[in-house]
Amino acid sequence: MKLRLATPGPTEVPQRLLLAGAREIIHHRSTEMEELIHEINEGLPPLFGTSRPVYTIATSGTGAMEAAVANCFSAEDEVLVVSNGYFGERFQAICRNYGLTVHVVESDWGTSVDPQRVAEAYAQHPQIRGAFVVYSETSTGALNDVEAIGRIFRDTDVVVVVDAISGLLVHPLDMDDWGLDVVLAASHKGFMLPPGLAFIALSDKAWTAVESSSGPAYYWSFERLRHFYPMSSSSPAVSLLLGLHESLKMLGEEGLPAFRKRHAALGRAAERALRELGFSTFIQEPHRRSHVITSALAPEGIDTSQLLKTLSTQYGLTMTGGQAHLKGKLIRVGHVGAADALDLCAVFGALEMSLLALGHRFTPGSGVGEVVRTFHEEVK
Repeated sequence: MKLRLATPGPTEVPQRLLLAGAREIIHHRSTEMEELIHEINEGLPPLFGTSRPVYTIATSGTGAMEAAVANCFSAEDEVLVVSNGYFGERFQAICRNYGLTVHVVESDWGTSVDPQRVAEAYAQHPQIRGAFVVYSETSTGALNDVEAIGRIFRDTDVVVVVDAISGLLVHPLDMDDWGLDVVLAASHKGFMLPPGLAFIALSDKAWTAVESSSGPAYYWSFERLRHFYPMSSSSPAVSLLLGLHESLKMLGEEGLPAFRKRHAALGRAAERALRELGFSTFIQEPHRRSHVITSALAPEGIDTSQLLKTLSTQYGLTMTGGQAHLKGKLIRVGHVGAADALDLCAVFGALEMSLLALGHRFTPGSGVGEVVRTFHEEVK
């Protein structure tokens, strides 16, 4: 039985990238590695919308989140955290663990944060040194307006830190024009790679904060990253870098406009299919929905924990459910990276068979039909 992933990450890794990562290991201080890193370092900044370097480190996305806190702030600094899901809460936890005073702009799970509330919070706390926001909140599928939030702080000393771990590539992000100061991403989302690499881009304002920070850092040190750049500051994940080099080629071949159009179509198709099967879309207008995942509340009588177990054991499909208070109520259909229309047809075929096995009544084939219909409309 072929195992499939329909999760927010890790994603399915194309065979082309798996084979690239299976090449013989090269030494991380060799001439061949220098050439590889040079091409990677040239290819990353345009994806972030910046003219500045993008640093690659061997860690998870959470490691990059912690590195931003450790390098840009000092204990007792006051910061603002925008929180509308699980990963906004993670930013809060990291900041507090480093001794920062956290002011939270909280919005319900399943909503996008209103930038006006961020501006009002800044007016109440003008002494803050940083503002943290998650672009694509994969715990719910909500998308935050980081462009508007960046504009609030553009002409201030406040460092805007953006978790773009899933949102980068799938949605537009123009770091320099939007006034973002630290942008974080990771390998196992839009880059279509296994987990293990994180990417960090910093503005001049962010570097000023780094230079004045008294926080401890060694492996996480941005100063060390800058000192060793363009090479790695520590032994890198060589196989993942080989895969990343090929990933950048794949992204260049498809082009970001086409990449984003494909993900938007996947999101529309998944939403229509879920509604046809009796689910209700979790992100409702006027809130913004990410194209990384489609989240939906299950029909009455369906426990999503049991549904996900059936998908896994009977059909080899891994899909994620709700976190925290949404466990057992929500499903999150991941369609980020290399996923296409045929992949989504397979996902909804398995979902329909699992729903039938659990006794849910609907017209078989109706969900898959919506996927086919959506993509047929896209190519007209």
